[in-house]
Amino acid sequence: MRITEIAITPSTDDRRRALDLVERVEAHTGTPQLSDHLRLDLGREPDDGTAPIVVTVLDDAEPIAIAQLSAANEAWLLEVVVDPRIHDAVAVRDDLADTAVDAHRRHRDDAVVWWMDDPSEHDESVAGRLGLVTWRALYEMRRTLPHPQTSDVATRSFRPGIDDEAWLGVNNRAFADHGEQGGWTIETLRLRQAEPWFDPDGFRLLDDEDGNLIAFCWTKLHTDQRPVVGEIYVIAVDPSAHGRGLGRQLTLAGLDSISDRGVTIANLYVDAGNTAAVSLYERLGFGIHRRRVAFAPPEHATP
Repeated sequence: MRITEIAITPSTDDRRRALDLVERVEAHTGTPQLSDHLRLDLGREPDDGTAPIVVTVLDDAEPIAIAQLSAANEAWLLEVVVDPRIHDAVAVRDDLADTAVDAHRRHRDDAVVWWMDDPSEHDESVAGRLGLVTWRALYEMRRTLPHPQTSDVATRSFRPGIDDEAWLGVNNRAFADHGEQGGWTIETLRLRQAEPWFDPDGFRLLDDEDGNLIAFCWTKLHTDQRPVVGEIYVIAVDPSAHGRGLGRQLTLAGLDSISDRGVTIANLYVDAGNTAAVSLYERLGFGIHRRRVAFAPPEHATP
């Protein structure tokens, strides 16, 4: 028998059960099922008012699907994970999204932003029934390594506890208008540093001639994937240093770092509307691998 449980303030057991399902589905599909922001939210003890909403579908007490809503800068982000081996996975996903959005709206007025991978016309119609329209699209782009070119700039490793504040300044200035990557705090950074994949040598920083941090390329190895994929996780140039071609050089520095660790596939995520960045990555040999789309209320989606 199937039942649906709604946890407005999920317990440790609720969150662990959700993570177990996510990991089980990832092991079956070989692809990530939750964004880092939501995954980390499941792993931490929430502060008052910031606990994620977790809706779980159980079949004979075994989780087969979850929906999670987590607070971001200007909205609550929704993602749904369903075990693809169940025969009615699409119908379960649709019902689960509806239940999660309804639960959120009963408790909060904040906008809901639903992220989906390669959405179909059916997916768009389901989002539409929830009052959501297409807002943003991200491309996952990939290429093989090593790259025939190497970086012309000398980068250095990130130093935890020393570079934190300077890095936060560059990151938050560079992503001032970005819903998920902007507005980071020391706690946000600390959560990433505590992850098993964190490697300060793969976190490449560039200083100017006065020793001030002006750009960075943070890489992440997905060692649970086969083959292992090395991600350009976050890359940014301080607005004060724009126009120097540093984006290309930092990308190459990140690819060098990934390749030096024996990884032969690199990926990154870029806003589909950022045509300059997409063109840069295409010139560097990246191709589009998949598309992630965010659906939001019309008033949230309007600039």
